[in-house]
Amino acid sequence: MPNGLHVVATVLSLVLTGACAGRTTTSLSPTAPSYTPAAAVRTTTPGHGPLSLVIRGTVAPLRGEESPCFAGRYNCEAYDFSLSEEGPIEVTMTWEGAPRAMMVQLHWAGEGLAHEDVAPRDGPSRIWFRRPLMEAANYRLRVVSLEPDSTIPFTLTLTH
Repeated sequence: MPNGLHVVATVLSLVLTGACAGRTTTSLSPTAPSYTPAAAVRTTTPGHGPLSLVIRGTVAPLRGEESPCFAGRYNCEAYDFSLSEEGPIEVTMTWEGAPRAMMVQLHWAGEGLAHEDVAPRDGPSRIWFRRPLMEAANYRLRVVSLEPDSTIPFTLTLTH
């Protein structure tokens, strides 16, 4: 291999190794059935302040083969994540559609509901909440569509 190509290969190897070094066990994929894959983007590096994830996805209407995940009627997408030490959890979600078309639920994994929120009736299609002090634990965030016959695209930002 010519010397110049060897240098390029070495630099690329170091860049790729550094880019993967900050991976965490945070699940970025939906943990519930999904017909449109969600896209997630990490905006900060673990160990250097809060971790922010931007998730773009959809909640589709229920199809015959799946069970509703909320109130026996509504479909949702679920995202698991962990806090390695106690701290805040902040959630912002926007979507295309009516202000009351969506709901967000924060659960302790396997333990119960920590927070539930909907947008104001007369406000924008946006939910924002911040839990200032949550313990180190596993969590599940559920994005629930309250319109069972509609596909609703959303953007969710989770900061922890």
